[in-house]
Amino acid sequence: MGCSGKWKLLCGEEPDRDKSKVYGGQALFMERKSKKMKKWRMMLCGFGMAVVLAACGSDEEDIQIVEQEEIADVSQDAFQDTSQAEDEKTAEPERAEASEGEEAPEGTGESPESEQGAVFEGKAAVVNIETEDQEYKEGETVVMTTSSDRVTVVIEGNEEAAGSIMEEFERREKTFEENAIETLEWAKESPIVDDSMCYSLEQGYTVTRNDGRILAFSTMSSGYEGGAHGYYMEYGVNFDMRTGKLLSIADIAEDEAAFQEICVQEMMRQYEELEEQGILFDREMLVPGLEGILEGKMEGSEWYFTEDGIRFISNIYEIAPYAVGKITFDVPYEMVEGALKEVYKK
Repeated sequence: MGCSGKWKLLCGEEPDRDKSKVYGGQALFMERKSKKMKKWRMMLCGFGMAVVLAACGSDEEDIQIVEQEEIADVSQDAFQDTSQAEDEKTAEPERAEASEGEEAPEGTGESPESEQGAVFEGKAAVVNIETEDQEYKEGETVVMTTSSDRVTVVIEGNEEAAGSIMEEFERREKTFEENAIETLEWAKESPIVDDSMCYSLEQGYTVTRNDGRILAFSTMSSGYEGGAHGYYMEYGVNFDMRTGKLLSIADIAEDEAAFQEICVQEMMRQYEELEEQGILFDREMLVPGLEGILEGKMEGSEWYFTEDGIRFISNIYEIAPYAVGKITFDVPYEMVEGALKEVYKK
């Protein structure tokens, strides 16, 4: 095999020289010399090729290692990029779930009930009741005393509803003051002879349900204007805490007719149990009849919400003597489950 290019000198060949000038007239010597030179040239060519091949092999190995290292680095970077992308994809739904789970800020002043009529779960109102007592004298003689509760209601995040509730209590306070002035005039005109007795007027409130949906009170009105004994009457005051509205039976019933029938029948059943004890008036004495009296509870304010149900009141002299006192009928929430609006259920 011959060499060419830059490898001719390494193989023992002269680079493009006229061979006739080399041999001259020494043909035999040159022929032998030529044979020996051929052997050396072949050995040198073989050696040179080995060196070249070794050099080429070393370069290929080095190149291969570099390429493998570069590929390994690229693969590792790609894996890290892919892992990071997958982590970000996983984090996105977690952030979305966290956003969905966050509660809406309180105290926005917006209507607590959505357009779909969702049940509003608010906080219980802060109710403060202070009792104010007064004496009215003629000279050194006490002719009348009064005792009245001053109610303050605060509903966090729903000042409008609290304001409506406070307007109702302010109206009631004004009515009590007007009644007190009128009663004081009677006391001055017709004082009670017994020094141990005097005219009196009282009004008090007790919270019976306060859970973010309903704010209910029992209110007791009592007094003495002479005679064998005084009087006392109990009524209910029920507010929708979402709006501050003073509620009636028509407001709370999903089906007013069904609600009335259930409640009247339950009151009738409890009445019959009391009737067996012999403490009530005879039915013939009741005006406009027992059923008419009980149905009348659906139209007035002789009822209020409690923790366990709805309480109806029969005040003194209505179905029983004064000595028996007022009578109450409790209708549990479970009994009116289907007839009571969802928002007012316990």
